[in-house]
Parts: sequence; C-alpha cells; structure tokens
Amino acid sequence: MSLNCDLPDWLESFRPDDDLYADAYEGTPAPLRALLKTAIAFAFHRRKADAGESRTETRSSRAGFFRIETSRPADWVLAVAAEGFASPARLLGALVPAVVAGAGRIALVSPAPFAPAVATALELSGLEDSFLLDDARTADLYEDLRSASPDGRVIVFPGPEPLSPGQKDVLHRAAADGVPVFCDHAAPRLLSLYGKNDGRDDGLSPEEMRSRLLWLHPDAVLLDEPAPGMNAVFAPEGVLPPFEAPLLAGPGMEACWQSLDPEFFLTRTLSAHLVQENQS
Repeated sequence: MSLNCDLPDWLESFRPDDDLYADAYEGTPAPLRALLKTAIAFAFHRRKADAGESRTETRSSRAGFFRIETSRPADWVLAVAAEGFASPARLLGALVPAVVAGAGRIALVSPAPFAPAVATALELSGLEDSFLLDDARTADLYEDLRSASPDGRVIVFPGPEPLSPGQKDVLHRAAADGVPVFCDHAAPRLLSLYGKNDGRDDGLSPEEMRSRLLWLHPDAVLLDEPAPGMNAVFAPEGVLPPFEAPLLAGPGMEACWQSLDPEFFLTRTLSAHLVQENQS
C-alpha cells in the first residue's frame, strides 16, 4: 500500500454512497453551511504558516553546538467516530488542522452512517476518505496503516455513551505502538450571552443562537450563567465578558473550536553534535 496513492483495496467497498453527502449538504440550510465554511477558512487563516516540511541547520562555534532539526507531516491519520457522534464543529476542530499540516492520509470511520451535520462538514472540508466499518474492520485498517508507516495519528470521537469497545481497542493498540492519540471531549459546556445585552444581539435571538449551538454540538450542556469548566462563550459583537473561557466566539464564528493544532500532526527530529575544533 502506498500512502501517496491508494488506501487498502478492501476498504473501498465500505465507502458510503455519494448521495449521503450530497443529500446532507442540500438538506443543510445555507446559514448553517456558512458557519462551517467560516470555521474552515479561519483555521487556514490562523494556522497556514505551521504546515509542511522543514529542515534547519544551525552551527554555533561560540556555543560549541551544531544541530539539524526537521519537521514533516504524519503519513496518516485514523479518526474513529462512535455511533451517535454528531458535532460538525468538533470534527472540523480536530481534522482541519491535519489538512493544514499536510498529513498524508486522513481516514474517518464509523460503525453507522454519519449524522447529516457531520456529512456536510466532510463535504465542505474536502475530507473524502470516510468509511463505515465495524470494530474488527477498524482494527484491520489501523494495522494496515501502521504496517505501511509507523508515523501516524489516531483520533477518537466518542458518542453520547462512553468509548465503544472498538474505540478502546484502537486506542490501546496505538498506545502500545507509540502512536500519538487524541480523544474528543463530549458534552462541552457552552454559555451564550445573547439576550443579555440590552438588545445588542446582532439580529440573532436567544432561541436562534440556542438552535445554532445545538446543531454544532448536539450533546452540549448549555449554561444559563458563567460556571467553572466552561468550554466556550458566544457573545454579540463588542460584548467582552469579564470572565475567561478557552473560546470566545462572535457572531458567525460559532463553528470555530479549540481542539488540535497542526503541531500535533507534525513529526520532528533533532540531530545534536558538538562543534569539533580544528586540530593543528
């Protein structure tokens, strides 16, 4: 198997019909599609300088050191979504950085058809390698990727329930092989400040914002007031809350999510030496 060409031949028969994505895209209202497009564009705007291969050589005779540092994208990424996972925002937050980094293969698998919102996110992001696999076949795919190259990444998207046996199996295999892993955190705690700002809500009612957030994060815990452990705050333009959260998103930016950086998908090496003085 060549990571620059094809995935395993057996995998193709598990690819969903194209109608799944076309129907999901057409069935998604344009304002919601726009949220996903904005999140994708913002991710590239924010992180595009972090991608690609690099090699740096540094020699310091005064300090007495010579080093070579390299960075290159991982050869493959295997993302395993549980049945019931339905958050397009968190999917993009974890996988678009892999695209930005230039990862060789990005495959998303699930035991059941993807939720329409997730299928729409895949369509918009150009992540075309998605498949419907049971636990045994998921393990087979991991082993095939690992055999082709040890330089991969594993991402797990749990559903409403705890990790499935198949997800646990892949995580255990990756941990044993030293493959870096990331597990998405379900049920994020979100606070919306719409409807609490003397009418400055940018034309969005609290009900509309609630509907928007639950489409992006169907499993979210929506808070009525600031609370410990908030993952994100959503506020009208110009409203700066007197408290902090990992993400403060203004209107139109609700699909952005703090998850992974391209750095996670880069493999770095270091060659370190002492500078040898010339012998007379």
